[in-house]
Amino acid sequence: QFAHHLVLFDLPLNPDLLEQRIGRLDRIGQRETIRIHVPYLEHGAQATLFHWYQRGLSAFEHTCPAGHSVFVRVKDDLLRCLQGASPADMERLIDTSRALHAQLTAALQNGRDRLLEYNSCRPEIANRLKQQAQAADRNSELPDYLDAIFDCFGVDTEIHGTCSYVLHPGEHMQAPLPGLSDEGMTVTYDRDTALAFENMQYLTWEHPLTRTAMDMVLSSELGSTALTAVKYRGVNSGTLLMECLFILESASSERLNSARYLPPTCIRVLIDQSGRRHDDALPHAAINRARQNVERETAAQVIRSQLDVLKTMAKTAEAQAAGEAPTILREALGKTRDTLQGEIQRLEALQRVNPNVRDEEIRYFEEQWTALSQALESASLRLDALRVIVAV
Repeated sequence: QFAHHLVLFDLPLNPDLLEQRIGRLDRIGQRETIRIHVPYLEHGAQATLFHWYQRGLSAFEHTCPAGHSVFVRVKDDLLRCLQGASPADMERLIDTSRALHAQLTAALQNGRDRLLEYNSCRPEIANRLKQQAQAADRNSELPDYLDAIFDCFGVDTEIHGTCSYVLHPGEHMQAPLPGLSDEGMTVTYDRDTALAFENMQYLTWEHPLTRTAMDMVLSSELGSTALTAVKYRGVNSGTLLMECLFILESASSERLNSARYLPPTCIRVLIDQSGRRHDDALPHAAINRARQNVERETAAQVIRSQLDVLKTMAKTAEAQAAGEAPTILREALGKTRDTLQGEIQRLEALQRVNPNVRDEEIRYFEEQWTALSQALESASLRLDALRVIVAV
């Protein structure tokens, strides 16, 4: 932005490359006029190029969007002039180029550069993205989701105005949220309201407060257990079912990035009191749709009276989840082996014909394979959520 002298010791043959070189300085933030210096030897090829650019295309004073099209049409004549044509041939080339440049520039100004327009905005893709963005704006899940989180984590909410609310830390607030000070925070879920009032925070799924709240839900034990009732004909009425969500994950590090091969994987186990599985017959989504609320006192009585049974069911569910883990780990190890061993073999084959391939490069992938295989083999299973279901 502070440099505005451009010295071109050699001129490129393609006008687009000249545009790129000038564009290195003539860009957003440049406050000075770009001063272009073109040293050349008289009667040489660079002199011919200079006069063609200067007199035929005016490429130094103005942008030249039609330059490449002119170049394609006069390329043969230009190459002949560069090899040493007569002054008359050079003048004819300049006159022809000037006329073509004026014609093509006028066509671009009066018409539409359809290729540029298509590359700048592909209507089908753009409309689809626009519809997705508008649908996300209209989606009412976020306010309900955050209302539930605020209620759980002790954040007080009061109506401020149309489509806006004021958040205050409650007396029993579980953990701090970004931007939520003791004075409170004014928020809105409506884009137009947020644009009209600069002091309002526009809450979206990407907002730091939302993301922190989601992390709190995932890392906290609050809300990870529940008791509900569901109409289910697969067992007798009054039978207890237990739905457990286990997470199989490895001890990942930024250097190893083992999550690339074994991302945190959920293993769902739904059993009855005898240990029989009901995962397929009673999917997670079906439970959420058909669940019936159970009063807090009733739920506490069920837990107290059936505590030993529930502990046994939890151990059974964990054992069954542990039985599924080896299959997932074998797939992850196979994926890791195929990727890293393939890279090792490729480098070894390349090293046989190219001595520039260093032993350190091969050793790096061998160490990666050893460390990743150990990390995956030591992957652990943890209980992430548990739900007791009373069949009715």
